[in-house]
Amino acid sequence: MSATLDDKLDQRKFGSIVVVNIWLLILPVFAALGGRILWVGCRRYTAQYPALLAAEGAEVWTLDIDEAVARWGAPGRHLTFDLAHIDELLAPRSFDAILCNGVFGFGLDEPDAQQRALRAMARILKAGGWLLLGWNTDRCADPLAEPALREYLVPQSLGGLGARCRVDGVTHVYDCLRRTEIPGD
Repeated sequence: MSATLDDKLDQRKFGSIVVVNIWLLILPVFAALGGRILWVGCRRYTAQYPALLAAEGAEVWTLDIDEAVARWGAPGRHLTFDLAHIDELLAPRSFDAILCNGVFGFGLDEPDAQQRALRAMARILKAGGWLLLGWNTDRCADPLAEPALREYLVPQSLGGLGARCRVDGVTHVYDCLRRTEIPGD
């Protein structure tokens, strides 16, 4: 994000540069995809994201392990469940896109659990579907460092978003991944 745009935004309104990036850069790209979208990680500041994604016609679901945050999820389409096992609850290839932001390193902390969550998300994504993974370099190791992951999730640019986007001035990283076919799936 440029300093010029940064200067124009009221950080008190948006809360952080990460939230600004999601609002201005990422949500419009994923909203334009349409289809079925899963937003993972709900908090008060994410409450408007499902409506913004749905404005372009997407069917938006939300997920969080904490049932206390369900009030900030998509009305009538919120799931309280463990992301690392979401493939046990949802059908294979049932989503066109997943946006998972602020979960790795903020509850899903162990590398094994993170890899399990990535595999589970890949299983519920349709072939050719998109995963946006937001994570912090100071909270966890690079979740894409596992070579086996590349068998089913491939870094790829989407709609002006690079395959890996770093946020200047903070430790936040966004990885844009495309799901390939999973052998035996």
